[in-house]
Amino acid sequence: MQRVTNWIQGGDITTFFILNRSWKCPVTDFLMPIITNFGGAIWSIALSLILLVSKNSFWHKSGVQLATSLLISHLVVQLCKRFLPRRRPYQALQNVYTGPKLYQDASFPSGHSTAAFCIATVFSTILPALSILFFLLALLVAVSRVYLGMHYPSDITVGAILGVATAVFMA
Repeated sequence: MQRVTNWIQGGDITTFFILNRSWKCPVTDFLMPIITNFGGAIWSIALSLILLVSKNSFWHKSGVQLATSLLISHLVVQLCKRFLPRRRPYQALQNVYTGPKLYQDASFPSGHSTAAFCIATVFSTILPALSILFFLLALLVAVSRVYLGMHYPSDITVGAILGVATAVFMA
């Protein structure tokens, strides 16, 4: 069992460095800190509130689904961070590229990825013709978390699964 764990962990670190170092260039250095905000609390809360205050019942109902999904998924994220603490890559590894904002809480799972995929799932049910666009943006948010040295690939993968599952469950 330890061999399997070591193999998975090694793949996680290798993939981390591919996304964190190999894609580094002035364009990604500029874009990734912007893209990552689409999974942050300010964007998620603002988007939920805009929908919740809508006088149109369809958009209001969508806002309820989004706000509820985000709330439940982030309760799970915080429980995981508390009971399954994992140091962030920039804290545990050497030669990690980091962005301007360094978080100090646990790495597992990625809250930004959870929020981005939760939002993508809810909006895909509302506007299915734009599903690919929503999930592509969510994927970019998730990758930005690795690029900025905040998360391992397994953190963003679990966050994505959690975000999608919660939004589907709340539909």
